[in-house]
Parts: sequence; C-alpha cells; structure tokens
Amino acid sequence: MTADLPRPPRAPGGTRWRRWIFALAGAALAALAVPAVVALLPGRGAAERPCVILISIDSLRADHLGCYGYFRDTSPVLDALAREGARFETVVSSTSWTLPAHAALFTSLPDRVHGCFDASLWLDGSRTTVAEVFRDAGYATAGFYSGPFLHPVFGLSQGFASYEDCTSYPRQMIEMLEGDRSAAALGDLSHEDVTNEIVLASVDRWLDEHRGGPFFLFVHLWDVHFHYIPPPPFDTLFDPDYDGPVDGIFDVKVLERPPDWTDRDVAHFVALYDGEIRWTDHCLGKLFESLRRRGLFDGTVIAVTADHGEAFFEHGVRGHRHSLYEEEIRIPLLLRHPPSIRAGLSVTRPAHLIDIAPTLLALAGVGALPEAMGRDLTPLLADPRAEWVDTPAVAELLELEGRHLSALRYPGFKLIKNLSTGEREVFDLVQDPGEQAALTEAAYPLSPAALEAAYKDAARAMEATFRRLPVPRTRDTPAIPAMTEAHLRSLGYLR
Repeated sequence: MTADLPRPPRAPGGTRWRRWIFALAGAALAALAVPAVVALLPGRGAAERPCVILISIDSLRADHLGCYGYFRDTSPVLDALAREGARFETVVSSTSWTLPAHAALFTSLPDRVHGCFDASLWLDGSRTTVAEVFRDAGYATAGFYSGPFLHPVFGLSQGFASYEDCTSYPRQMIEMLEGDRSAAALGDLSHEDVTNEIVLASVDRWLDEHRGGPFFLFVHLWDVHFHYIPPPPFDTLFDPDYDGPVDGIFDVKVLERPPDWTDRDVAHFVALYDGEIRWTDHCLGKLFESLRRRGLFDGTVIAVTADHGEAFFEHGVRGHRHSLYEEEIRIPLLLRHPPSIRAGLSVTRPAHLIDIAPTLLALAGVGALPEAMGRDLTPLLADPRAEWVDTPAVAELLELEGRHLSALRYPGFKLIKNLSTGEREVFDLVQDPGEQAALTEAAYPLSPAALEAAYKDAARAMEATFRRLPVPRTRDTPAIPAMTEAHLRSLGYLR
C-alpha cells in the first residue's frame, strides 16, 4: 500500500483499449466456454460434497436490508435466509467499485495484490480463483454475470466451465455501434437494463442440463445498480405519494446533489433504490424456490454478499467509486447451509470480502486458495465466541481519476490515508458511524506513530504476498469488445 509497492503489469500502450472488429464483437452474444479439468481430491467423494452458490448483488448496502436493521421491508427473502443461517454484522469490501472487488472476492487477495484495480488492468492467469479450486476438485462450475466489469476480458472467468452474459442489450449495442449511434444512446440501454429475470432463467436452464455431481455457481445481479428504475409494483412500493421530478434516471457524470433537489426529492431517490432491492429480493425468492423444487436448497451452501455499497450524498456525492467511507464499502454477508450452519447465528466479529472464498472452500471441504490473504470464517460459524484475533480490513482506491486512497478499518475506528498527499482522516465509528467529523490527533484511539506503524505492517504483508505470487504471464492485454468499451464509457467508467 506504499507508493513504491511493486505495480502489477499494465496493458501495453497505457490505458487505451484496442477495439475488436465487429465480427468478433458478435461473439459476446454467446457464453464463454472454458474447458473443465476434473480431478477429484482425496477425502469425501463428489456425491457427498455440498453444492455452492455465491450470489453478488451489485451496489447493495448492508444497512438497507431488514436483517441489518433497516426501517423498510426491502428484503423479506434475504431476511429469512439470515434467520435460517448466519449473518455477519460488519463486512468490509476491498474497494468501492465492481472490478477490483470481484477480483478480490474470487482470489482472496487485496486489490494491490491481485493487480486488477483499474479498467486498464485484468486479473492475470497466474492468480488462482475460487472457481479454479472448485473446478479442480471435480465441481461443475458456471458463472452468470449481468454487468460490464464482469466481462471475461477482465479475467474474471478463470475456472468457470461456462460463463454467461445475462445482459439484454448486446445485439442492440452492436447495431448501434455499426450505425455510429451516440454514447448517450448506448448509455440509455445499459442504465435501463433489467437483468434479474434473465439471470434466473439462465441459472434454471443450467440446472436443467446439469443434474449430477456437485456444482459451484456464481450469480451476479445487477439491477440494484443505478439507474434506480425498479419495475412495477416495486417502483412505487416505498413512496407511492411522491409527485416530484425525480424518477431515478440521472446524468451519471453529475455526482453532487442537484441544487434544485429538496430533501423530499432525495428521500424519493433513496426509495427507488430500495425498490430495486425489493425487486431483486423478490427474484432471489424465485431462485430459492427453484432450488427447493429440485431438492437442492437445504443441501447447498448459499452465500449472499455485494461488491460495494452506494452513497446518497452523505459526503457530498451519490453512487460509488468515489471514497472509502462506510456507505461505499460496507456490504452484507449471509450464509445458509443447515447441515453445517445453525439457524439464527449473528456473528459480531468483523469480516472482510477476501474472507468469503476461503470460507466457502472450507464449508465444501475441497482445499484452499494457495496465496489467500483472507481467513476461513468457519470457526466463528461453529462458535461466535471462539478465540479470534480481529485484524484491520484493508480497502483501497488506487490511481483512479485522481483518487489514490487506502483505508484500515478496525472494529471501532477507521484510518483513511491519501496516498498522494500523505493526509489522513481518522473516524470513531462508534460515536460517529456516519464519519461526519474526523478526529483530531489528540483524540486518536492510537497514537499517530502507532497508526502509521499499523499501516506499514499492512503494506509489508501485502508486499510480501505480492512478491511470493507467480510472475504474471507475458501477453498482450486482451482487446475489449467495442460494445463493452462503449458501455463502460456510457457508465462513466472510462474517459
């Protein structure tokens, strides 16, 4: 995390992407097929191993779910899942945006170590993913993604025998590109896409075709991500009487609160986001019912989490990818597996996004990620009072449009450091959970010297792991499909 920490390989030619020819762009309409290598590990036979489903809900704040104390009934299905399994009270992402967070989720490595921390980088094949471990243990593996940064060009398909694009607009985007339509028109397609039902249909189809042996599924749900345009009746569920101008569609380049928005307008904006959560929760209910009909629900390890949160002007901006404040990095983690996780468990020990993959592998009993920096949380599932040393979570925004930030989050306080200027903010998360007033040095929970020492310890640990990893393979950056590049630009992720 220090400025001179070795950098992962960057695409030749800087941050510019090369376009595929349009004929190859059409290939994105089909699922990416990756040959599966099946080699059963010693121990339990494949038939005795649980199936595993990892669900990532893009942009989902933990504190907007009922099971985390939210005042609205946004999540009855997920609340039931929490009652039937385990809920981790405090979970911190590795960052506040999609690409590096999913790379961290899959590898159990912080962003600086896995090396995929901006849109000019990719997850190199030398990094081992959780899907690869499951595949090599004899699991059938499949991924279903519905957002641009999960595209296989970014390397996140490693280990999946099938990896399916569940967006609804690829053919329309190709037609628009061939017709030289504007980026704004492309943005309308991507922002207004509703993908949950496409994902569910794809998962159902895959389950119909794969009836034998254990499986590992990754399910990415995009609809909570902006724009906030839930379908009826979820669009009016939480604010039916509003008659103002806010409709959940906005200029993605305008981050600050519009000067003409009243507090009532902001409240409606949030209500639409909550409607997206309830819509997604409703769709998850359909997925879980499908698993029940197939006799798979109770024997499957189900994990529900998110890549990052979402800001609603708590620190002057909306959306994500702007800061390392709580609203952007706090995420949920729910785990259900009746044979191994008792119902109604609430784990108060803090957990990190990079802990999820080691925990799923431990629950399945299939081995471990070789260089994981996250920890297996199953001891806390067996006994939440088990002896456990809390370690600070690391979150980062690295070299991103002028933002070069790192954070250490402890159970009761957080250090945010600007890596460009050396400036730091320290917050008391008990007395000031919204991080509205940074502490003076005299009020720090640790001395400035002790905080700096803790920061350097975390940096040294990451540097040591980075140096132990295999040397990244030398190859050209994979060309990004033209339609995907246009999509990312329309979302404001590429300039």
